[in-house]
Amino acid sequence: MNKFYIRKIMMEKRDNLCNQKKEKLDSIIFEKVIKSEEYDKAKSIFIFVSYKSEVNTHNIIKTALEDGKLICVPKVIYKEGYMEAVRIYDFNELKEGAYKILEPQNIDLKVKETSIDICYVPGLAFDKNGGRVGYGGGYYDRFLKKLRTDSKKIGLAYSFQILDEVPMGKYDVCMDGFISN
Repeated sequence: MNKFYIRKIMMEKRDNLCNQKKEKLDSIIFEKVIKSEEYDKAKSIFIFVSYKSEVNTHNIIKTALEDGKLICVPKVIYKEGYMEAVRIYDFNELKEGAYKILEPQNIDLKVKETSIDICYVPGLAFDKNGGRVGYGGGYYDRFLKKLRTDSKKIGLAYSFQILDEVPMGKYDVCMDGFISN
């Protein structure tokens, strides 16, 4: 299967989850994240702000803030083709950006990539070897290459998004693992 086909199929499967089922799966993933050793040890966390049918990260972000973690979320600089990690202190600081994705408005609170302990990454498909199929923009791959070598890169996905193998290109960055329902 090529990346285009995987993206199409996985997006359809995610979009077709009924609300009740999605909430149940999101709750399972939330519990696994919050109870994980990586989360417990992390002082600074980079996490995507979920959009549409992605694994819901809103409660993870709110809980991590309550737990006193340094939380940073993506701010995509579309014209320049890169992504910044921006610290937030409250979930309500996030506002809809250019593509209706919640993002920080104040980019003065940039966090250096080398200070991030764990990075929770979105994707359309993952495999057990650390492979990931993203949305095709390359923003995460460029960003993840700037992390420390000991920073954990963890994909968040529903179980149907975990495949035996996904195609990987030379610029694709492997995950250290994934959390699923």
